[in-house]
Formats: sequence, C-alpha cells, structure tokens
Amino acid sequence: MSVVICAKTVCPIVEKIDSLTVDHLTAESVRHALEGLAHVTSWVESQKLVLTRRLQELASSSPSVIPTQVIATACGITRSEAKRGVTRVSTLALVPQLETALTAGHVSIAHVDAVTHAMSHLSDSEKQKVATQGNWMNMVASHTTPDNFARAVRRAVQQVHSDSGLTQLEQQRRRTFLRHWVDRDSGMVCMRGEFDPESGLQIVGRLQNAVDRLFHEGTVNGESRSPDQLRALSLCALVIDTNTDSAAPIASAYGRADVSVIIDLKTLQSGVHKHSLVHTGTDIDVPIETIRRIACEAKIIPIVLGNDGVVLDVGRSSRLATRHQRRALESMHTTCAIPQCHIPVSQCQPHHIAYWNLGGTTDMANLVPLCNEHHRCAHEGGWKLSLNATTRQLTVREPGSARVRTAIPESVRVHSAG
Repeated sequence: MSVVICAKTVCPIVEKIDSLTVDHLTAESVRHALEGLAHVTSWVESQKLVLTRRLQELASSSPSVIPTQVIATACGITRSEAKRGVTRVSTLALVPQLETALTAGHVSIAHVDAVTHAMSHLSDSEKQKVATQGNWMNMVASHTTPDNFARAVRRAVQQVHSDSGLTQLEQQRRRTFLRHWVDRDSGMVCMRGEFDPESGLQIVGRLQNAVDRLFHEGTVNGESRSPDQLRALSLCALVIDTNTDSAAPIASAYGRADVSVIIDLKTLQSGVHKHSLVHTGTDIDVPIETIRRIACEAKIIPIVLGNDGVVLDVGRSSRLATRHQRRALESMHTTCAIPQCHIPVSQCQPHHIAYWNLGGTTDMANLVPLCNEHHRCAHEGGWKLSLNATTRQLTVREPGSARVRTAIPESVRVHSAG
C-alpha cells in the first residue's frame, strides 16, 4: 500500500536521525538512516515542485515574477540549477505518474531528471508520444536505479525515432564541432566539442582502450594519475604519435575493434521494440541501422543477448577476461553476483567458477562478477560457487553452513518476467 509522504511522516524521521549517535552506528543502521533521508529528500523535492508550479502561475499574470530568479535567490543556487527545477515541472506535467511516485517516495528526483534529459531534444508532439508510456515509466522507475531507468527511457525515445534513425544521425553529423582556446588564468589549452553518436562511440572506445593500458601500467613516469589525467594523457598518446608508421595500426582490424555494443537479438534483427536492450557502455545512443552497418565493417563488436536475457559467448582462450567479456557481464549484472551484495558491477572483477589453473576456461559460461570481498571468499574462504550456464543462476554454498543461496542476474529476471 502506498503511503504519501507528508510533514506528519517526515518529522518523526528527521527527529529519529537527529537523535542518532553516529559513532555507534552499524552499517545496517547507516543504511536505514539513509533510507529515511531519501524519504525526507523526496518530500523536500515534492514541495519545491509545488512551489515552482505556483511561481509559474504567478508569472503568467505578473511579468515581474521570474521563477528562475526567485528560486535561485531563495535557495542560494545558480540560475541553471533553478532552470532545471522549472523544467522538472514541465516534465511532470507530461508524466504526472512520476510526481505521484515521487510524493510517495517510490522514485527520486534523479528519475525525473532522467526523463527530462532523454526528451530534451524532442518536439512537443514527440514528447507527447513518449508521455503516453507514463504508466510504464512509473513502473520501471519504481523498481530500478536512476541509471538503469535512464537507459530504459532512452530506449523509449529511440523507438520514437526508429523510423528516421539514419536521418537523425545525419542531422547530428551536421552539428559536429570542436573548438579550442587557451585559458588566460592557467595558460592551459582547453577543448570542447560534440560528435555524432557513431564517431563519438569510436572515439570514446579508442580512448578507453588507451586509458586501460595506462591504468594497468599503474603509473605514468613513476607517478600515479587520476582517471581524468589518464584520459588526457591517453588523448595525447593517440594524437601525438612520433611513429612514422602510425597509419598502419589505425587501418588494422585490431585497431578498429575498439568498441562493443550490447544488443538483444530481436532488436538487432527486427528493430526497436518495447523491451529493447541496446547499451554502449556510455550515454551514447546509436541508431540500430548504424549498429548493423558498423558491426559488418568490424568497427564494433556486438554482444548479442538471446530471448532469455543470457549473453551469447564472446569467450577468448586467455586467462584474463577481455574488455568485451567484462562488458557482457555488465549487461547482465548490475551488482556483484553474490545474493544480497550491492557493490556495483563496475567495482567487481570477473571470477572463474572453475579455476583457470584447474582447466577452467575464460568464457561466459565460466565467468561471474565478484566484488573484492566475495572474490576473497571464493578463493581463500572456501566458498563453493556453481553456475547454470543456461539460466545464469549462481548457487553459493558457504563452508560450515547448510544454507544454500541462489541469484539470477537482473536482465535474465526481466526477460523471464516479460
């Protein structure tokens, strides 16, 4: 049963959190406190929406009332942040189901922003078409993270454009630009650019490959580097090449296969549908027709999902999982594969169910993502893991315990439920 969050329910939460002795809290207690704060935040954001809507009503009859200016001044935020709040009201006017869910504490303001961002480039008629799926968006948002929800909404928007995907790509190509300038204060060279999805995906893929190489080396010139610095150094390494034969590897098959795209078989064969899954590992959306073409040209490696949500094998005969195998695991798992573990899959490592040194192969039927703690449990803690390669169900048996736990990846559960 839904419970509407109001001042009467929020105040006890605030009082309880305020009375906590933080130094004595366990991890579970902190989690409960954060859940309480999430409810408080939902109430605060709901009230901001109500007040922003009232400001818009006042502005319609009084030109002296400028909503963004009032919000920025009253809340001590920038004009751009205030404008974002006004845009949220417009989004929720199209999808009122999300506002109801926000008030009830079932979704966060980040879910609303995901819809706003996904529809930002649409015409009014296209926004109305996407908004007809409001009940579906509400259902998905209430059961998934903002990041996963954003991908789902982008798929819905892509379906609106499915009949004109190539035309849209051509329009994006015409808007491609790159400019550079020198910052007068720091003397640093700055760049800003926008690229069409096809070009951008290949640029990001090649850049990430260079970052991975530098990251595994650990240091650059004996010094550790931040991710942002690694990206900058990787760009320099790709552009500033003193090798006179540098054109050769760019044209090679190895040089071109820098990108993998996860896509379900039905979408690849027939086009976008209600449960389409197309994931580039970035926020870049590429039309299906373009994916088919550049896959044939070997510019990307497609990772295809079957109807049951299980990734088709992209195995290699090496000990370490390839980047594309890691991306395949990411497509099925949002977290560590161990039941009830919430460590994001991006912080996990591929684990061989049957150990490599005992003859285990490096393919999808023998790999699951494990966080550092559970990786140690599997290797040094005596935990026994088994994987059903067909259903991807992982079974966990702990030493000294009769308890048996199982888990199935989110993508497989969704496909099974559908």
